Amino acid sequence: MSAYLASARRLMALATVVRGRAYHPQRYMIETLAGAIEDAAIALQTCPVDEPGQIPQPAADAVREATDLLTQHDFMIPAAILGYATSPITGTVPSMQPLTAVSLQLARQDIDLRARRLAIVEHGHLNSRDDEVLGAALAGLMVLHRKHERLAAAVAADNERPCNRGKAPAYRAH
Repeated sequence: MSAYLASARRLMALATVVRGRAYHPQRYMIETLAGAIEDAAIALQTCPVDEPGQIPQPAADAVREATDLLTQHDFMIPAAILGYATSPITGTVPSMQPLTAVSLQLARQDIDLRARRLAIVEHGHLNSRDDEVLGAALAGLMVLHRKHERLAAAVAADNERPCNRGKAPAYRAH
């Protein structure tokens, strides 16, 4: 399967996951987001490729629209998830940066989240031919990135406590 078809398949699966997992008080916003993701998938399948490794402009515009929606509204979905869908083309998989937690418990949570993300990516679940496995992988990555964002806020607050200021991180980045 070409990188473009793989990305289109991931985007279509992501649109389905968004419809089932996104939250927004105005339901039409969820449909708008899912529609932008589907538009990107359709554009990947129908627009000519100008340069290998590049996303065709109509698809890039739709991905940008979806990214803007995810960053401007809280759908309970991190914008990083779009990077997993387009990574077959771009060759860049979103990362989950290590946090510099001084608290051992928070550092362990960080390591656990990053290990679970790595398991999904490295075990090839995003390349599965089974639509349910692909959808579950995308949903799992959404949850892990969301938890990591919340953990980052908790680490920042914990590191600023007077008793923790100036302490070295509990674990060094691996």
